[in-house]
Amino acid sequence: MKQKKWLLLIPLIIVVAATFMNSYYMLDNAEQAVVERFGKLHTVITEAGLHFKIPFIESVNVVNSNEVISLQYGYRPEQEPSTTSPAFYRDVESEAIVLTSGSYLINIGAVIQYRITDPAAYIYNVDDQEGTIRLAFESVLRSNIQNQDLDNALINKDSIAKEILPDLARKLAKYDLGISIVEVRLTDVLLPEAVQYAYDDVNIASNEKDSYKSQAEKYSNEMLPKARAEAYQMIQQAEAYKAEKVAQARGDVLNFNQVYEKYQLAQDITKTRLYIETMESILSRVENKYIIDLDGDDVLKFLPLELKGGQ
Repeated sequence: MKQKKWLLLIPLIIVVAATFMNSYYMLDNAEQAVVERFGKLHTVITEAGLHFKIPFIESVNVVNSNEVISLQYGYRPEQEPSTTSPAFYRDVESEAIVLTSGSYLINIGAVIQYRITDPAAYIYNVDDQEGTIRLAFESVLRSNIQNQDLDNALINKDSIAKEILPDLARKLAKYDLGISIVEVRLTDVLLPEAVQYAYDDVNIASNEKDSYKSQAEKYSNEMLPKARAEAYQMIQQAEAYKAEKVAQARGDVLNFNQVYEKYQLAQDITKTRLYIETMESILSRVENKYIIDLDGDDVLKFLPLELKGGQ
């Protein structure tokens, strides 16, 4: 009979032991406990040490306020890394595809790191904490990227992440989510594979354009000084030619006026002198000279003069 009584007491002992084991919990310095009573928030315990709860009536959610929680955006981990195999990730295109300024598509992956500062707000104020954080990040990210040109978005991911962080913190503060954003990091900013080749072609064309522009500027820098020097030389020559011709014309006018004055005083003498001077100038350049005398007697008389030495 005693043995049967002990057998009956074993289940009771187990129940008592389980109840006792479920009636206390330990908290470290960085941990807080959210105590629920009948499924509703009862209190939040922040003191470290041993604490007790009412078994089967109260439940406890322990939160480490120093723990940094990482949340992926644009991809999800399918397999964690190990000593024998690398990590494996799955892209989430509905999140990853973002439009830049000019309506260019890029593929973005990001990590949001945060700490829980108010465990009660984190557990009770929203139903889906991670989903809420991702939606808030998506809103801030798309708003920022749509103001970035394509090249800046591809190159300056660190500066973009720094711009996003305070905007994300302000947006989450409105939800009273009870968290503090530690870091926002853009892990990948890439072109979708379908447009990568087109983008490469654009880059090649742009590089060729820059090369031709550089060559044109070099040619311009070489030729413009030379052209300016030649133009200056031509202007100087033209000015000299102009001055020469003007001076010559003025001399001719002065000479003509002097001759005209003498002509007015003695017209016959002046005519004769001009005729003689003209003939002297012409005949001095003629090698064979013939003098013909026409006196009206029907006999042609001429005297051939063959002077040497231009005489």
